[in-house]
Amino acid sequence: MNLATRDVRRHLPRFIGTAAGLGLLLSVVIAMQGIYAGMVDDTVILTRAMGADFWLVQKDTRGPFAESSRVDPSVVGRAAAIPGVRRSRPYTYQLIQRDHRGSVMRLALVGLGWPDDDGSSLPLVRGRPLGQAHGEIIVDASLQLEIGDEIALAGEPYRIVGVTKNALTSGGDSVAFLSVTDSHLVTYDQPPEATLLERERVVERLRRTDLGRSQPNLEDLVNDPRWRAPALADPPLGAVLLDVDPQREAEVRATVERWGDVSLYSREDEERLLLEGVVQRARMQIGLFTVILTLTAVAIVMMVMYNLTLEKTHDLAILKLMGAPRSRLLGVVLQQAWLLGAIGYAVAFAIGRLLYPHFPRRVVITDAISIAAPIATALVVTVASILGLSHVMRVDPARALEG
Repeated sequence: MNLATRDVRRHLPRFIGTAAGLGLLLSVVIAMQGIYAGMVDDTVILTRAMGADFWLVQKDTRGPFAESSRVDPSVVGRAAAIPGVRRSRPYTYQLIQRDHRGSVMRLALVGLGWPDDDGSSLPLVRGRPLGQAHGEIIVDASLQLEIGDEIALAGEPYRIVGVTKNALTSGGDSVAFLSVTDSHLVTYDQPPEATLLERERVVERLRRTDLGRSQPNLEDLVNDPRWRAPALADPPLGAVLLDVDPQREAEVRATVERWGDVSLYSREDEERLLLEGVVQRARMQIGLFTVILTLTAVAIVMMVMYNLTLEKTHDLAILKLMGAPRSRLLGVVLQQAWLLGAIGYAVAFAIGRLLYPHFPRRVVITDAISIAAPIATALVVTVASILGLSHVMRVDPARALEG
């Protein structure tokens, strides 16, 4: 007769309830680790999807994701002239929030240097890359939009021509890709009333100058919506991406590092900055919650196993009086603990299969998590059985003679 199985049948409702509670705790712990793995994957997916060897950002900043970066558009041409640079591409990045079909839509807009960069390197699951510089956009599948749908940005419709998968930011926001020209239109878009007021302020400033008083016809030019001062620079970029000959990377790095207006990061450097800056606090918080929940699971299992062992005190004393080996007595507690852990992990696995795909944040169950979770569960229930094992060791065989 297996004493562990016999005792489980006698306390089946309590045992199943404890296993279900343990499974819920384990599912939360595994979900936290999966959410963190998803955050890491979301954080680096943009840098990897762009396929650039180097990122040029504003001097002494960690842009364009960790903080704002403003790079003059002339850097694109300057970088393209460096020996060893195969391609130089502009890049912009911004977060926006719009109303779409009665709900709030939050997007990370990435501007691509069309036509050199039309989004062909992106993980497209449907559709095609950008075919023109204006009016087309590629979105992530998480937005649940289809090819041919339109999004209103800067007062104009943008037609969806491609759909990517798992293109998300570290905050879980969906990413959309369009040309740099269109991204600037969205960034600097303002209501017509604001445009009129700004033109009036420009006219007032012009009237207070000697040039405005001597040439009043300039006011008509300033009020013309088609006129743009030729001295105004093009809008700044978030970064410039470089594709470099592997044999000349050191030469390119040495050349750019002499420039005083930009900082150079490799793709690995950019990913490290993102993980150390954007994800660091989330990693610490998730780690803290994981430790708390693990200790909670240990405490729950420990008390349940201890109570079950206390109820078997008389039976254990009889077994000791009959000369049962110590390993068999300890095995009764350990077998119950391991059975509890196995059922709890099965419950957590079932919960994960059913609920993880519906979480607001992407839950990525990596191979490391799949291997570590059952091992950690076995360790938790084994450690939690210490109180029960110690009680087994202290049971006096003489108690078998008590009533």
